[in-house]
Amino acid sequence: MLTAVLLVVGACSFTSHSRNSAFAAVQVGDTEAAVIARFGTQPSVRERPGILFARYASQPCGGQCAERLWFENRLSLDTEAWSVELDKNGRTINKLRWISP
Repeated sequence: MLTAVLLVVGACSFTSHSRNSAFAAVQVGDTEAAVIARFGTQPSVRERPGILFARYASQPCGGQCAERLWFENRLSLDTEAWSVELDKNGRTINKLRWISP
């Protein structure tokens, strides 16, 4: 049992570290493909304008945001995620890290 707990904690920490590194590397102007390549995985959720993904955000993608990509750390029990907002041309316009205490 202790081994299983340690494996989950280790995997959660690894996911958090690797996603934080990917998030730090994402720059305004990056393409959707570049963002996905940095994270090394498809987004958990693709949020469209006006349709709130309420697990983390309090405001839906809107304004210049044509799509918000969500990369979650599901091992953290929905307490950590990273979002990248794309414009209508598929370029990064904003990014945010979401954590819950």
